[in-house]
Amino acid sequence: MKLLLKKLFFILPVAFAAPLSSDFNATVNGSSTTVSAIATSVSHPTKVDHQPAFAKLVDVEPVPTTTYLLYTTNLPSYTYVSEEEVLFTSKVDALVSDYVAPTTTLTNPIDTSTITQGVKKRASSNANGFSGDLFQAISTNALSSKFKEQQLPLSIPSGVSNTVPYQTNKFYVNLFLGDQTKMIWSYPFGLQWSTSSYYGLGVQHTITSNRVFGQGSGGTASYFYNPTGVKELVISATQLTSSSNKLTVSNMKVMSANVKLSTDGQVSSNYIEIPIVQGMGLVTSIYHGSMTPLINTAVGFTKLVSEASSNLNSNVIKYRATLSNGTQYLIYVILPSGYSKSSFQLSASGSNALKGSTSINGLIIQMAVAPLLTSQDVYYDQSVGKYATEAKVKAHGYGGTTATYTFSYNTVGTSKSGQPLVFTLPHQVASFTSDTQKANTGITLASTTKGNMVGLLTSEVNMSETLHPEIQFLPWLQELGTGSISYNASQLQLLASVANSELSVNIPNAVTLQTSMYYAGKTLDKYAYILLVVNDILGQTSLAQSTLASMKQAIGTYISNTQSYYPLMHDTKFGGVTSTASQSGDYSADFGSALYNDHHFHYGYFIHAAAVIGYLDNKIGDGTWIKTNQFWVNSLIRDVSNPSPDDPYFPVFRMFDWFAGHSWAGGLTAGGNPDGRDEESSSEDYNYSYAIKLWGRVSGNQRMEQIGDLMLAVMKRSMNSYFLYTLTNTIEPSNYIANKVSGTLWDNKIAYTTYFGSNVEYIHGIHMLPITPASSLIRGLAYVKEEWNSILASIVNNLTTGWLGILRLNQALFDPKSSYRFFSSSSFSSLYLDNGQSRTWSLAFSGGLVNVL
Repeated sequence: MKLLLKKLFFILPVAFAAPLSSDFNATVNGSSTTVSAIATSVSHPTKVDHQPAFAKLVDVEPVPTTTYLLYTTNLPSYTYVSEEEVLFTSKVDALVSDYVAPTTTLTNPIDTSTITQGVKKRASSNANGFSGDLFQAISTNALSSKFKEQQLPLSIPSGVSNTVPYQTNKFYVNLFLGDQTKMIWSYPFGLQWSTSSYYGLGVQHTITSNRVFGQGSGGTASYFYNPTGVKELVISATQLTSSSNKLTVSNMKVMSANVKLSTDGQVSSNYIEIPIVQGMGLVTSIYHGSMTPLINTAVGFTKLVSEASSNLNSNVIKYRATLSNGTQYLIYVILPSGYSKSSFQLSASGSNALKGSTSINGLIIQMAVAPLLTSQDVYYDQSVGKYATEAKVKAHGYGGTTATYTFSYNTVGTSKSGQPLVFTLPHQVASFTSDTQKANTGITLASTTKGNMVGLLTSEVNMSETLHPEIQFLPWLQELGTGSISYNASQLQLLASVANSELSVNIPNAVTLQTSMYYAGKTLDKYAYILLVVNDILGQTSLAQSTLASMKQAIGTYISNTQSYYPLMHDTKFGGVTSTASQSGDYSADFGSALYNDHHFHYGYFIHAAAVIGYLDNKIGDGTWIKTNQFWVNSLIRDVSNPSPDDPYFPVFRMFDWFAGHSWAGGLTAGGNPDGRDEESSSEDYNYSYAIKLWGRVSGNQRMEQIGDLMLAVMKRSMNSYFLYTLTNTIEPSNYIANKVSGTLWDNKIAYTTYFGSNVEYIHGIHMLPITPASSLIRGLAYVKEEWNSILASIVNNLTTGWLGILRLNQALFDPKSSYRFFSSSSFSSLYLDNGQSRTWSLAFSGGLVNVL
């Protein structure tokens, strides 16, 4: 439910009438209060599928079909109430957050009669020329000059600690949320602290035949997930019991965490150490002190045999354990120096346990899913004894046109090959450098939601990507390359007329009277795109300058951190710049932003708007805005995607998962999530990367610009593998790809739905908005056309909400003529626009591309 309010309310169609001032008594959650308000009449159809959501959130009656939108001065949100209830019963029905500013008179409108000829705008390569390490700190400066220091009220469990800022969106967060027993996925393994029946760390892998599918229309699956809590193996010790089973989590970094199991939480002598690293090919446990190894299974053992291999080091004992589900695990025991193989053995104890014969300080046990071909055992054999404790992400730019990124595994121990075995995802395989291709063993294991992984015998995984510096501020298609977009005189005249209308508003009020960073950012960025059109396409400097001044004033409220709703703070507990919305303990306020939910979505809009302001201030202003305000903008970027551990105030790449190839939206969900992390809006994910690319360009940070480009390039692969499906997709289940889009993707599940409803336009539209010059890079012509023809064409004529505008602007990515015809129609209604979308930008985007395709 974390995204429900945000995503539900921005799609409500509203038709505004004259404002009405009123003071009245209202009942809110059973309490009477006096409400001072400005009411605006609105109408919208009652959405049956939304009523349960409203009722669940605020315990109200269904939303009336005729309502007033109230901006209240002493309630925490805007409020929908019916006209009758305002006048008579004064009962508040439901809470919304969508302020629409009244129109004003534009003092310097564009004279459309002066526009008599077309214009042409040409893209260029725009490569910034920088070569070198991309992951240097943006800043290491303290935050107290801009943000008050506070701590989130969310508690950190006993036994959890970190010497650096906490990662809040990484694969292991369930280990320090709620009761700490929900699963995590390191890929290819699923892991879980087991506190009942068996005690220790549960291990499982994905068996695709065990997936559970939901039945959608036409035989297409509506969701699929993998069973959890299977506990094929449980790493344990004879000393661990129901009352003596303590979990310690530490050293949490960008791709790894360290887990320790003990009887009392004291990990100075007797404990099991388990380093957990993304991509690790074997699960490794190191026994310290007098802990006697025990391996349990909830599935059941049917056979345990010892095997010899010439590919093993002399201190390694190899076992093959067969489970009742048919899975075989290779279990390796690595003896410390001074011990012979006769010093230790594993033996079956009933059908659910393998017991070690004795405790040995420093003994290591590694376990791997046995390959289907026993001839491939050699690769596991050659890797045993060397294990990863951490993985660092590195990136190197080459002039702004190409870049590489690397997973560099820190390892301990020795193996026959000198290398560990690690697994990689399909989108990574497609970008391997030649040296990494040579490390491919041919071993494959299924992941939960991202296809088959490939095993490599290496400690460094290198990938190379082509960058697209030609994507800048103005409309762009992949097919355009560095070519030109053009507009004829009639297009420009309509653009000017619409811009005049849409800028006839008090921009600072339109932005600052929103009730969250998300709404404010979307609104601010909407006007940033109009400003771009006015200056760079229409060439109207006077109106651009006055609009620029309004934009500076609007964003200035947030830069000074004086916004009425949820100012930001420096959270010194976890390490970040986040919302103050949950300081009272309401973790759902501001869409969970305080707990690091959706930061890339929220902040991305502000960063793009700041890039536009800085870009145009350099062109038509005094050129000082960036220098004056870059600390605030950079602070938002440091929070979401700090590239370096040298910055002591933020974790490294909080949101973006370089291993998964995309960001994860869910933050510190108070109770943890049984299916792991999730991402609902792939488009708002890459919108953030597009924003930092442009901010890096205008602020002169060449590394940041290339990081944005590199993230976009990686997401081009990952989004088209796991989120956006053409008929040629062989990664996701064949009975799911006909949906054309993932819906919501978790670590362990994909569901063709959203947090705010299951309408087709919601599910597809949330992966489109906002439509920007970066959209075509991810949503290529072939995919968008296929999605439109197979699903969207059949529903679009029945839509009358803001989703219609999103779908129609997305149409411009393959059919700009039809898209432009829609937005230029004399019967066009503003009801068709999402509250972050303008008709001005929609006309500029679709109209500029008409001559490209």
